[in-house]
Amino acid sequence: MLTKHFEPMFVCCNLRLEMKPLCTVLLLLLAVPCLAADLTGNWVVRDPLPDGTFRTTYLDLHQEGSRISGTIRVTQFYYKIIESTGGPDGFALTASMADGTNERRVKYEGKLLGDELHVATRRRPDAELIQLVAHRAPPGEGAYPARLPLPAVHKVADNGLAKTPPMGWNSWNKFAGRVDDAAVREMADAMVSNGMKDAGYQYINIDDTW
Repeated sequence: MLTKHFEPMFVCCNLRLEMKPLCTVLLLLLAVPCLAADLTGNWVVRDPLPDGTFRTTYLDLHQEGSRISGTIRVTQFYYKIIESTGGPDGFALTASMADGTNERRVKYEGKLLGDELHVATRRRPDAELIQLVAHRAPPGEGAYPARLPLPAVHKVADNGLAKTPPMGWNSWNKFAGRVDDAAVREMADAMVSNGMKDAGYQYINIDDTW
């Protein structure tokens, strides 16, 4: 009778002991997506260009609850995030930088899908929306270079170079990306005929619109 009475209790105790590790594993598995669903990190977009190079964009993001801060670097432009809404399931960012006396802004929208950050932005306010995919990059990659201190004032030996400022004409301000052979030749002829060449304007600089 004792054996029959205690045997079920022994089996039940074994089941309870086996269930504890199983429950712990299930809780950890359920917690992993919650921990992974965080925008914090350095993200990079390498958008291929026709010439074989890449347009590189870095989004160095720091998520604290519903607030997203950090910086966005698009080629040589370096923005600081000033406004944010949402989180990993869908977010919007506005970043700003000083461009001389003007303010330059960019806006990004996106969401986290697995280990990829899918974002959308416009190159210009009137441009089409483009879709980009960013992946995690090592911390510090793409960071703005640290400002170096100016050297102490000291005498420099004359090497005979640039005794006068190099003077000439640059195609960018007038033609931007529409420069062609005929336009450059016309400008060169004009510099000769109006006396600019004799005044020291010796150079024709053709901007490659990089």
